[in-house]
Amino acid sequence: MAEPKQESLDKMWKYVKGFAEKSGTAMHPMPAVTEAVVKGLAMHMDELGKPLCPCNFYKDKAAEAKLRRWMCACDEMQIYKYCH
Repeated sequence: MAEPKQESLDKMWKYVKGFAEKSGTAMHPMPAVTEAVVKGLAMHMDELGKPLCPCNFYKDKAAEAKLRRWMCACDEMQIYKYCH
């Protein structure tokens, strides 16, 4: 599996920490889970130019990236304040 660019990782960490602080969302209690999600977001930024949720399977990532529902912070995150 390819690694995301450091620039994308840094950008996603900044985004995730900022979103958590502003929204009252908590990081996962297991840091490895949060790290995996941030890495997946960074990989999607490199691939698609959008922070598509890495926790789902998409038949067509590019098509899904054009929709709003699974962009971080996805609809579920904004409503329930946690990452599924």
